[in-house]
Parts: sequence; structure tokens; C-alpha cells
Amino acid sequence: MLEAGRGPYEPIGRPGRGGVGEVWAARDRVLHREVALKLLDLDGIAQSDLPRWFEREAVAAAQIVHPDVAALYDRGIHDDVLSLVMEKVDGQTLTARLQAESSFPLTRAVAIAGGICAALEAAHRVQVIRYDIKPHNVILTGVGLVKVIDFGVAGFVQAAFTVTRSSQLAPAGTPEFGAPEQFLTERGDERSDLYALGGVLFAMLPGRPPFTGHNSIAVVWRKLDEETPPLDAFRLSRLSHLWPVGHSHTATGQ
Repeated sequence: MLEAGRGPYEPIGRPGRGGVGEVWAARDRVLHREVALKLLDLDGIAQSDLPRWFEREAVAAAQIVHPDVAALYDRGIHDDVLSLVMEKVDGQTLTARLQAESSFPLTRAVAIAGGICAALEAAHRVQVIRYDIKPHNVILTGVGLVKVIDFGVAGFVQAAFTVTRSSQLAPAGTPEFGAPEQFLTERGDERSDLYALGGVLFAMLPGRPPFTGHNSIAVVWRKLDEETPPLDAFRLSRLSHLWPVGHSHTATGQ
């Protein structure tokens, strides 16, 4: 979608794939800095009011100034392609770090959750809701900072599945972390972000989200019908995997 040599941004390397488009590392020829350039193709997307939503939310997201939020520098719409110019953040997603380490100590998990919470507070002050707080949208930098990326964008760029079709534009979301109301007849609000934050904090401790299922709808219904499982249940499950019931273990290894 990005043609090299055109416009103020020069692509660097090959594009990555985001949830709804291409993500390029690029160089801003005017300001001489590296940026992240996200391109979102609207071709085939049914919501005719999407560009209006996008414009409003991009302007709102640009008001967020906080060290735990990746800054939005600019936006544009050309030939049914939305473009976002964002701060380029070097680091690993929380998803990648969890895959490498399996789980985090409590103090580290709480510190990361605190950074996400600070980012949410800054966004909610200017009435921007992320709608898709999950480990993949959190980057841990090499100097130990937490960066929440794509604020104010994902909820308005793509429509997620819904159990009951809403008359409003459905926000994007990830069932394992998103609040149930996002997938029913409501959009949700700031509390939906806090619900997802709780799921991320939970996932950092046993290394998995509190609810899983064989498909997205099953996850949503489990959230509606069941209590959140205690962390101890996951710890015991991991221990039983290492030491099955009936296995005798003594200090001598017999």
C-alpha cells in the first residue's frame, strides 16, 4: 500500500502486519526522525461513517501526552487508505515477553500493570477509550518503560464479531481480554478498558488469560456465566503437570 519515494515518509525495510493493515518503519524526511507508519485499507469495509469516526478519534488521540503512550503525530485519508504516523517504539510486545518467560513475578506484573493504568488514565482524561487492551498492544522497551500503542484507533477502524448485532459501530476487541459488553449490544466505556487491564494483569501471573475457549463466542459466554477462576487453580494445574498425582518424591529422589 505504500509506494517508496512518494510523500514525506520513506519506508525502511519490509512492512509488518498489524491487526487491520500494514505497519512500516519509516523515516520522516522533513523532521529527520524515524516513525511508525500504519496503513489501513478501507476498501470493502461497509461502515460509510468510518472516515468521520477515524478523524474524530485521531484528533482526540493526538491530545494524549504521556510517557506510557506511543504518541500519534499525524493522520490522513487518501484513496480509501487511512494513514497514521506514530512514535516508533523499540522493544518487545508483552505477548512476546510472556512467550519467552511464561509468567512474571508479582512485583513485576504489578509494575507493568501500573504503567498501563497510567496510560489509560491519560487517555480517559481526553475521552479516548482503547477498547483493545491486551498484551500484544503493550510494548516493553529496553529501558524498562511501558508503552501502550494505537490509542483511540482500533475501536473505530474495524468491527469485531458481536454475539448480538449492535446498531452502533462495534469496537474491535479481543475476547480473551475485552469486556463482555463490547461483544453484545453496547459499546462499553472507560470501565471496559479497566476490565481488560485486569485480564492482562491476571495473564502475567500464570502466563495465560483467565478465560479461554474453543472459539470467540464461547469465551464471551464463559465471562458472562462463570466467576473468574482463582490464580491458585492455575498454579496447582502447573504443579500437577510437573508432579502428577500419585508420584512420590522425597529428598533422596526415591
